[in-house]
Amino acid sequence: MLQWDPDASSFPDAYRAIAIGRRLSNLRHALGLTQRQLAVILNITGPRWANYEVGTSRIPVDIALRLVEKWEVSLDWIYYGNGAIMPNPLLRKIKAAAKLGLRQRTRDEPTSRVESLSKQRK
Repeated sequence: MLQWDPDASSFPDAYRAIAIGRRLSNLRHALGLTQRQLAVILNITGPRWANYEVGTSRIPVDIALRLVEKWEVSLDWIYYGNGAIMPNPLLRKIKAAAKLGLRQRTRDEPTSRVESLSKQRK
């Protein structure tokens, strides 16, 4: 059964890049690797991988194919969120990492402008 990311095709390119980056970040967390460790495995720089994760750069197909070869991730999942042909154990780890990441992002976000400024001063 296909499980498309409902927003992937309707978002403008910038939002699509962010969605791809979030999936890449969740994958990295599921693999238990740091950005630097994954970058070394993929033979790229740490900042380059970080740009993919935050969506400032879109991961090129040749780098994405390295993920496919190493961990059996699908290009459909990377670019569109379709996990239909992904290995189930890996997909479960990614989903768990995504839930954990969402809770972490929500907890770390300042609740007000005052709180944001006070965090910057610390």
